[in-house]
Amino acid sequence: MLVRCMTSAALAVTACTFASTPDPESDAVPVVVRGQVVDFQTGAAVAATDLTISGLAPLPMVDRQGASFTLTDVAPNAAFSILAVAVGHRSTLSQVAVTTDDVSGITLPVVSDSFVTSLASAFGVAPSQDKGIVLLHLLDATGKPRAGVAAVDFTIAGTAGPHFLDAGMMPAAAATSSSSSGWVVFFDVPAGLTGLSQGVSVATTIDMPALPVAAGVVTVADGKVSDGAPVLPSHVLFGAQIVPIFSARGCVACHSANGAGKQQGNLTLNGGGNPVYRELVTERPGIRVNLAMPEKSLVLTMPSREVPPDGHPTVVFTGPRDPDYLKLLVWIREGAVQN
Repeated sequence: MLVRCMTSAALAVTACTFASTPDPESDAVPVVVRGQVVDFQTGAAVAATDLTISGLAPLPMVDRQGASFTLTDVAPNAAFSILAVAVGHRSTLSQVAVTTDDVSGITLPVVSDSFVTSLASAFGVAPSQDKGIVLLHLLDATGKPRAGVAAVDFTIAGTAGPHFLDAGMMPAAAATSSSSSGWVVFFDVPAGLTGLSQGVSVATTIDMPALPVAAGVVTVADGKVSDGAPVLPSHVLFGAQIVPIFSARGCVACHSANGAGKQQGNLTLNGGGNPVYRELVTERPGIRVNLAMPEKSLVLTMPSREVPPDGHPTVVFTGPRDPDYLKLLVWIREGAVQN
């Protein structure tokens, strides 16, 4: 197998390309992603000077024409980041997730230097050059901006925020909850991988992906808001709920006969429930499934984003509130039985 890796020092991530013998049983078809780079505040097209992909392997082909771009040969069922660079704007990192269908019309925002300056001034913040900024878009189940999410319901540890933008995308210094724009700002976010913290008695649950943050970079992401405190699944069934995850999320396409996952990680996830259970639980006890420390199980950590990155080439789970991640986590906590 040929492995080719590229490292982005700014984002502390490594992207690796794996070349292996095609698996005739695999039906994984690469996805095409098309979109445009736009100014965060105005929505006007902005010519990008560079686009960098992280969290995805093999690396896609990038065709950039002014503000427009096309990514070809994107691995299906993957979550990844694109860092867009444009003159007069902060380097801005956006999160992208694909299934098995081509995607068109996505927008990659870049945040202008002047807008960052105006936000910092309005909120009375002097942003550290060694830390990043997170712009979080709170959305409801239909994808519309969610108003009324209280600042006391969520935070990013060690940051200045949350601060809110008003309906016109301008700073609302006195606001204590989200406006109809749904936008939230966090300053001085430590470099590395970050996530939201929420209490068990909050009025809303926010599903935000685990976000890579870098010094001087703006990270933009969506947070899916639902009513009520976070609720974990229970009584998770291995055959009915766990095994289908590996097909639905594209794991089987890689972890099968001649796939890179079989060759690189010696893990096979096709063939039905009995062999999959043996691969996960019996063959490497305490490793792929760790009953003592479920969150450390390789079946959870390898497909998740980490800084520094592990050897898994593609991010599958968007974060610790990904519904399939939670099913696996609870199944392990409940004893990882073959039920």
